[in-house]
Amino acid sequence: MTAGAEPSFRMLHEDEHMCAVVKPNRLLVHRTDIDFHEPYNLRDLLNKTRNQDAWLQPVHRLDKPTSGIVLFATSRKSLNALKLEFVHRRISKTYFAVVRGWTEDRGVVEKPLPTAHNSTPKEAQTHYLTLARVELPHPVGPYETARYSLVECRPVTGRFHQIRRHFRHLRHPIVGDSKYGDKKHNRFVANQTKADSLLLHAGKLKIGHPDGKRTLNLEARVPHGWNAILDGWPWKGDLSTVPLKDAVTL
Repeated sequence: MTAGAEPSFRMLHEDEHMCAVVKPNRLLVHRTDIDFHEPYNLRDLLNKTRNQDAWLQPVHRLDKPTSGIVLFATSRKSLNALKLEFVHRRISKTYFAVVRGWTEDRGVVEKPLPTAHNSTPKEAQTHYLTLARVELPHPVGPYETARYSLVECRPVTGRFHQIRRHFRHLRHPIVGDSKYGDKKHNRFVANQTKADSLLLHAGKLKIGHPDGKRTLNLEARVPHGWNAILDGWPWKGDLSTVPLKDAVTL
């Protein structure tokens, strides 16, 4: 995203009940009291492409630095139906991340986390699967080589910064995370690949359609900045589940 330029987004799916949009890094889903100074947000940009009198509300959120799929409802009835899918955990959300170090083959993080508005920790659970690992012959910090893992994450709950906090808890922070990450590795990857954003992408989402008759399966390709990492590094593993193109099935 060029400084000062209006951010762009991609429409994955649109019908009378809802729309699914791919949010870029560094864009808010909607304006908040904390970030009121931000010139752009996804909901306003989306509304510019629609009837300005249309009712449009986000069903869920993504962190500002996270890219990926965001759902919007076009009516209160649709919003309630979609939110119930989240409340009853009938959805499947899959994120992809590049993290520091070599993670276990698979695991579950169950560290309770506070919400955005309540400091009391609540249940939080994230499943992950390591897709591939790489070791680069470059010293970063006290080590002679730099190791990274490409992981597939499936959060069961949706706490504030959940995936980012859970991987910090594992001591495998996500690359490009300025808040919870490793600054030395962030700088190294940015210098090597020009990928200077958070490498966390909400790439797949499966949810019951608000009409009650269909299941919506969505895939959003990873951002362009991932290409140098996926193609240029000698990964050992299976990258086939990483979405490299947009897809929608009903």
